[in-house]
Amino acid sequence: MMTRPPRLTAPSRRERHKQDKLQRIRAAALTLFTEQGYGSTTIRQIATEADVATGTIFRYATDKADLLLMVFHDVIGQTIEQALDPRRTSGPLAQVLPRLFDPFFDFYEGHQVLASDFLQLVLFHQSPWREREMQQGETFVQRLTELLLGRQTAGEIAADLDPHTAAVAIFSLYQACLVGWLAGGATLADTRRQLDALLHLQGRALRACLSDQGGEP
Repeated sequence: MMTRPPRLTAPSRRERHKQDKLQRIRAAALTLFTEQGYGSTTIRQIATEADVATGTIFRYATDKADLLLMVFHDVIGQTIEQALDPRRTSGPLAQVLPRLFDPFFDFYEGHQVLASDFLQLVLFHQSPWREREMQQGETFVQRLTELLLGRQTAGEIAADLDPHTAAVAIFSLYQACLVGWLAGGATLADTRRQLDALLHLQGRALRACLSDQGGEP
């Protein structure tokens, strides 16, 4: 006896209207934060740009800081998908690792000042979207762990290596370089070269572990 596949339920008119407002708020906030600066932009201005009532914004974010975190959370989520696209993560690990974080730097390059504000909020602000962003970072590390586990299964990295520890180390190298750049400690070009060198070194360490076990260096 054949069964019918479950019918996909289309979003209700109310849900579509809600999502439309949310997208307008996100777009307006990113535009005004970028053009005017985070400190100079008000919730009222964002509401006007998004064509919504000021109170509507507080249905999605608790305050202006939470709103910036919400906007970046959405963009970073899209950037994660781009970074981990199978077309970008195929090939030898020594080639994949150095280019893994390129999409993130490409986005931050166009929003450097705003990214500095975002970083401070991630570190010190307590809000619902900050918690979601922290969870998103953990999800990225988990997906990187799965990538390394696949390479381990294929024999590209050592069998006794903990893929999660390696993923945390790789992500920590990226975060350290990102913070250094956003804090004004280096140019973007120097930062990307530094991360490239660090990730090449990390890749060599993984291969060295494999060589110690009698595998290919």
